[in-house]
Amino acid sequence: MHTRLLATVCLLHTLVGTGRGADPDVAPSGIYTAEEVPGSPKMAASGMVWWKDKLVIADRGGKRLVTVTAPDKFETLHEVPVPVGLAVDPDGNLILTEKDPARIVRIKPDGTSTVLADKDVGTPHFVAVHKSGRVFWSGFPDGGTRSVVPGGTVSVYTPKIGHTYGVGLSPKQDWLYVASKLPDAKSRAVWRFPLDADGKPGEGEVFFKVQDLKPDLPKLPAAKDGAEHLLGWVGRLQGLTVDKLGYIYIAGAESHTSGEAVAVISPDGKKVVAMILGVPRNISGLAFGGKDGRTLFITGAGDYRLHQVQLPVAGAGR
Repeated sequence: MHTRLLATVCLLHTLVGTGRGADPDVAPSGIYTAEEVPGSPKMAASGMVWWKDKLVIADRGGKRLVTVTAPDKFETLHEVPVPVGLAVDPDGNLILTEKDPARIVRIKPDGTSTVLADKDVGTPHFVAVHKSGRVFWSGFPDGGTRSVVPGGTVSVYTPKIGHTYGVGLSPKQDWLYVASKLPDAKSRAVWRFPLDADGKPGEGEVFFKVQDLKPDLPKLPAAKDGAEHLLGWVGRLQGLTVDKLGYIYIAGAESHTSGEAVAVISPDGKKVVAMILGVPRNISGLAFGGKDGRTLFITGAGDYRLHQVQLPVAGAGR
């Protein structure tokens, strides 16, 4: 079967589904290989989210939100000057972070939009929404981590971590994870904030530092810079997402000496359990989707095509 036909069949399986949703979720392990989504244009993309049986991508280079439907249909949903982060709230609305102007926006399924916050929002990047409705977002370079309850005022969390990018919630939504891509390699880490039932956070703490983790997996090729630790693969952290079993997916690069991979970290933050290869060399966003929720979509921060990989577990919240 030709490569493009195989990729098309894979995407059709992903977006239409085959009833595998009843199968139990299995922890990821070993090495996986991603592939380009057929028909994908090159995009300087950021965040993504699965919404109303479609994938929505923040194509900041194209100044638009893009939807992806099977088998290879890419369409413009809305034109937006600089879209960055995307999430879905408990009512099924899109939540979007924008950089120009800097604001947090809610888009209803009928296309009408409301600005949730445009004051004291820092430099909005990626976004996550708690089941309580509280909206969290990161800030690069120095916006820290912030949130707003629709109709309320913006809260800024301590410590104010610099260079924050990807954000994600644990399966029970009792932890908020935030990736920090600080220039100092020894400081690049995933932080976490404890959350109460209303999504109110406690004091943030370092969950794991990238330099402290070593991917010891059979048949994994050496990192480009020869490093044994994870920095040789993910460089400066950008993308972050979480699956249904609590495993954390991180990626980045931004360096000619960094590899191209998505690393999968155990729920306790102590071990690299899997690596996903065949991805853009400068990864921006990660998002689970597909009918069974088990396809990880991957965007690149430069001009790259959308990538995907089928996994044995669905994303958190699916």
